[in-house]
Amino acid sequence: MDSGLLYDNDLKADFSGRGEFELYFPQSATVEPRLVWQLDLVGGALETDLRYMYLRRRRENGHFTMGRQPVSWSYGAMINLLDYGLGIEDLGEETITPGIDGLRWHRSLGGGRNLQLITSFPGLGSESEDLASKLDELGYGLRLRLPGSGYDLSFNLSYQPIKINKVDENGNDSDFEDDNLVRAGMTYNRDIGDLGSYGSVGYFHQQNTQEDDFMLQLGIDYSWIVGGYNGYGGRQVLLQAEYFRFLQQNFNAGQLAALQIGGGEAERNTTEVDATEEFNIFGGGDLLTVNLVTSLDYFTDLGVVMMMETEEQQAVLVPYYISDLGGGLELRVDSRVYGNREGDFNSGIAAGLTYYF
Repeated sequence: MDSGLLYDNDLKADFSGRGEFELYFPQSATVEPRLVWQLDLVGGALETDLRYMYLRRRRENGHFTMGRQPVSWSYGAMINLLDYGLGIEDLGEETITPGIDGLRWHRSLGGGRNLQLITSFPGLGSESEDLASKLDELGYGLRLRLPGSGYDLSFNLSYQPIKINKVDENGNDSDFEDDNLVRAGMTYNRDIGDLGSYGSVGYFHQQNTQEDDFMLQLGIDYSWIVGGYNGYGGRQVLLQAEYFRFLQQNFNAGQLAALQIGGGEAERNTTEVDATEEFNIFGGGDLLTVNLVTSLDYFTDLGVVMMMETEEQQAVLVPYYISDLGGGLELRVDSRVYGNREGDFNSGIAAGLTYYF
């Protein structure tokens, strides 16, 4: 459950809630079924949906999964633009795990190396009548992961049908048109002494419009101890920062976030992500993201997320506080401040309780 206040010339109140129910099946040595039902309360309306519903067939050298399932091509980045969906990992201790309706084959190649092949069905709920139309709506993905001594390297390739929001001559939304998005790239992570480094390079291409772009991303993560004596009794501070840029300014992360391939499901309500969507912080060609967090004690974390988009000169600052109250109850308090070069200013605060049982 979350409740909050947002100030934007006037004061607005908001309340939302989420519940998940999982049905556990008898254990099997070869087949793993999973069923997770999700309920969301937003704006006074209750929405229900299946979050996961799949069968996974395990083998000695990998597994094959069929149905609605989570897919993550992570490599340590907070914002992963080369994921099959838009992946967000541990940003302000929140995670979005992209999911798909489709088939996934995972093959182990030994030594931590593996190959993934994906076919997704984003058009199963569409009004397409003929088989040819449904086949045109299939998406495909391939990931080859090649970890080595002190590094982890992956090559990603995806082809996905998308709908582009058309705008009329007055700047108003008019209609959607079909297109196909191709993404190809490489991701890496590697430790350099005590400093963790990671990044990616990618090529993005829209088939019908013939627009394309190149993306570069660099990131670091580092931790240190504050206070204490000779490294004992102090508090650990974690810093992660990353920057990405589209070189030709033809694409931005907002376009990818709007795709919602497979419906990328949040692990829980995400104030940081909501802020980026509401204030369009993803709308420019580059983005600097910083996450700084420390543990006040074994049960409480205090952190801040900062996002800055330099092309449109806009920024969001999101301090957050998380405390384990015991008995399966967790308290989270978020506040946020947004501003841009036009002088637009918004601020808000939200508090949420999560109960695990």
